[in-house]
Amino acid sequence: MNRRMKYEPPFDRYKPDIKTAAPFGRSPDGHWIVSAEDLPELPIPKQVEVTKEFIDIDGWVFPLSYVSKSLLVWLQASAIRWAKEDGSERNREWIEGIFEAFQHALAGEL
Repeated sequence: MNRRMKYEPPFDRYKPDIKTAAPFGRSPDGHWIVSAEDLPELPIPKQVEVTKEFIDIDGWVFPLSYVSKSLLVWLQASAIRWAKEDGSERNREWIEGIFEAFQHALAGEL
């Protein structure tokens, strides 16, 4: 008798495993964001804190230990949207300051 065994991998390499995937961040109510599709559309931030460990945008916390391309694309899209929503010089300087601090954090300069 000829039996064929079908091998199925224990995971789908094209879908993140919620249990092992590095999270994108955490919402203000404590829920983990594990998929790029779940990244929020944030308004222009009122408060931002940047450290070597994380960036906190109005309570949305994004760890800097693992920064994915998806997170960077989301941050860039957010900054572009924020600049379009308020074209003032003050807002432009605010956004530039956020990303300058982010760049220094990623470089380990904070």
